[in-house]
Amino acid sequence: MIYIITQTSISSAYPIFVQRGYENPREATGRISCANCHLANKPVDIEVPQTVLPDTVFEAVVRIPYDKQVKQVLANGKKGGLNVGAVLI
Repeated sequence: MIYIITQTSISSAYPIFVQRGYENPREATGRISCANCHLANKPVDIEVPQTVLPDTVFEAVVRIPYDKQVKQVLANGKKGGLNVGAVLI
């Protein structure tokens, strides 16, 4: 029997940008480093109907003001526009 044991860093499960910047992708508070880029809190403007009847489809408009000059690194390594979104519950 041959046993192969490999030791990989904990950051190898995270994107390459995190692997290069962090030895351990968790901060002392327990927050993962992805939250530094992906889970920002921003003020938003939301337009929704005042009343919605059961079994009806309605539209919600969410506006997130942000600096459109800011770029992010894309999967191909080039700079591109930010991915901005919201979760409505």
